[in-house]
Amino acid sequence: MNSRSIRFRLTAAYAATLAFILAVAGAGVLFGVRNAIEHTIDQDLRARVRTIRSLMADAGPAHKAAGEEILEQAPSAPGGLRLRIASGGRAREYNSPGTTDWPPFVARQLPARGKTSTIAVRRRAVRTLVASVPSGFAEIGVPVNEFDEMEGQFRWTLILASPLLLGLASAAGYWMSGRALKPVDEIAQSARRIGGRNLSERLYTNGTGDELDRLAETLNEMLARLEAAFQKITQFTADASHELRTPVAIMRTTAEVIIEKPRNVAEHEKGWEKIVAQTERTSHLIDDLLLLARADAGRDDLQFEVMDLAEVLTSAGEEMQILAEVSGLRLSVEAPEKAPMTGDPEAIRRLLRILLDNAIKYTPAQGEIALSLEVCDRAGTQTAVIRVRDTGAGIAAESLPYIFDRFYRTSRDRSRTTGGAGLGLSIAQWIAARHGGKLLVESSPGVGSTFSLVLNIDRRW
Repeated sequence: MNSRSIRFRLTAAYAATLAFILAVAGAGVLFGVRNAIEHTIDQDLRARVRTIRSLMADAGPAHKAAGEEILEQAPSAPGGLRLRIASGGRAREYNSPGTTDWPPFVARQLPARGKTSTIAVRRRAVRTLVASVPSGFAEIGVPVNEFDEMEGQFRWTLILASPLLLGLASAAGYWMSGRALKPVDEIAQSARRIGGRNLSERLYTNGTGDELDRLAETLNEMLARLEAAFQKITQFTADASHELRTPVAIMRTTAEVIIEKPRNVAEHEKGWEKIVAQTERTSHLIDDLLLLARADAGRDDLQFEVMDLAEVLTSAGEEMQILAEVSGLRLSVEAPEKAPMTGDPEAIRRLLRILLDNAIKYTPAQGEIALSLEVCDRAGTQTAVIRVRDTGAGIAAESLPYIFDRFYRTSRDRSRTTGGAGLGLSIAQWIAARHGGKLLVESSPGVGSTFSLVLNIDRRW
């Protein structure tokens, strides 16, 4: 038995509480029994005193004759009745057998009901009542040894039965606590089995809705979150490895081809240009991965300051204007004169570049892209809504819930014709959330897409 276990401590606490209750209850019962016995005897003695007073009033001063008559006429008492009578001067007038060893009368003021006490005569207890009677005092007593013996037997019964009762109750409590805590052992064993390879396993619940059942449900919810996070990390690692493997393989193969045999200057330049291009792609991918890793760890490098959102939007549009023209697209920018807010201008600019870059990649030549900023009042709060509309291929309905997932691309064959790794929208969504905003999307295949960034420009950081 482990003294540190909850089961042992519960049983010990239960046993200690029960022992205290038994001790208090036993003392209370003994005290009640003693009071009940004394009360019953006292009532009997007072009734006999009333009889004595009546007989002495009829007998006059002949106390001895009255005393003998009293004992003859008095009802029998357990163990025999004892009586002695004294005159007003405390001189003994009558002593029944068995009173020679009683303590002498002591002059005192007696109450109307008399004075009761328990005296010891030859190691035997006698319950006595001293009361005033005509021309003196009377002391009447009854041996209470039989009652004491009964009380003693009852006391020993309590003393001997209490440990037995306590032992049985403790054993029952230990068994009950074991049954009550059995689900805890099952939870511990199940939790010990669960690892990285079987995070899908869940703890057993009885469906009773008790505290342990709620604990198991809470742990199952935690395991579900851990499983999702673990799968996300595993998928992230696999996708990152996949994305990095291709450019590294291209760079290695190109370098091996260059050094395999002598090449002319033009061939060398072409090979090195390919290596530089793949190096830049890999560098951008690593930067994006590091950014997302810092974001997950809550250690971003954003610098919030008072900025003009309209100016940031206009400058982002001007930067992407050249790429749009090269792709044969028309890019229009519409913004108010000013839209002050608190945020990181570089992060917002990056978010807009990501949205515009995607629009340019997926919009065919002669298409149109519109970048706009609208400031409106919603429930007394100034809200800015940035929209990026395009007339591109659109996004299928089944892909919309996943476009913000890392490394997700609508192309099932993971084609790299667009040059992306599927991290841009994840970064854009994180930037929006970091500014307390939302990034929404509406799209129809063959018609185009609209990405909307909703920001509270009154927000202070």
